[in-house]
Amino acid sequence: MMYFPKEGIMPVSPYTSPIITLFIVVILGARLNRNIQKIEQFNDELAFEVKKVSDELFSSLSDKHQLELSNVRLQERIKLSHDLHDGLGASIVRSMILVDQCEKDIPNTQFLSMLKLLRDDLRQIIDSGSSLDSKVPDSPLLWIAPVRHRFSQLMEEMEIISKWNFPAAWKERPSSLQCLTLIRVVEESLTNIVKHSKATTVKVTMTHKENEPLILIIEDDGIGFDVESVSTHGMSVGMRSMKMRIQRIGGKLNIISQAGSTIIQAEIQIKSAA
Repeated sequence: MMYFPKEGIMPVSPYTSPIITLFIVVILGARLNRNIQKIEQFNDELAFEVKKVSDELFSSLSDKHQLELSNVRLQERIKLSHDLHDGLGASIVRSMILVDQCEKDIPNTQFLSMLKLLRDDLRQIIDSGSSLDSKVPDSPLLWIAPVRHRFSQLMEEMEIISKWNFPAAWKERPSSLQCLTLIRVVEESLTNIVKHSKATTVKVTMTHKENEPLILIIEDDGIGFDVESVSTHGMSVGMRSMKMRIQRIGGKLNIISQAGSTIIQAEIQIKSAA
């Protein structure tokens, strides 16, 4: 059965629909406004947190930079102390031995020459600290020549026979830091030999084959020493300095000693500066 609106009664839906739609729009608009406010609040909080984290990161990076600077300064001081001990200290010891071995008064010219050598060694330490990228000598013979000249003169005065065996050319050119490290090992080793070993013969040898480590050997026929005892009870400053230097460039230092034979062997892998 179907019902029809009575005559004279008009439907209200045409009037209520716009009102309902308006209410829906108002409600949705209010919700949208609240959501926008929440988003804006979230953006403000996010911006605050980002700024906070950025400030903390900047502070952390600043602290890290300061620590790195402090570490660099500390490493430079340690390096300088080693250079002074190995370089200038060795020169002072050589000069003291020359003075002690001299039977007559030292002429002024010879004394002045000794002072100039000390000055040159000090200048070399200063230069080496600021120019690790300096040019490497063209051959091992040129590289070892200054040290060989100084110690050969001293060992002749002490009647010690010195033998030097070096290749005429580099198989692979070492870096300036590697050259400086090996020079310090040679100087410290020879200084200890002159001071303590009572040796009559000293051999300094370098061997280097292509694609193989460079090996530097300092050998003497002196009284020797107990390597294990020295290592157990704390190495001397010079030996500890040599070992630290070699380790810093990724090398190895081996020491074998007994009465009549002491061998100090430094082994490094050449990494060409090129």
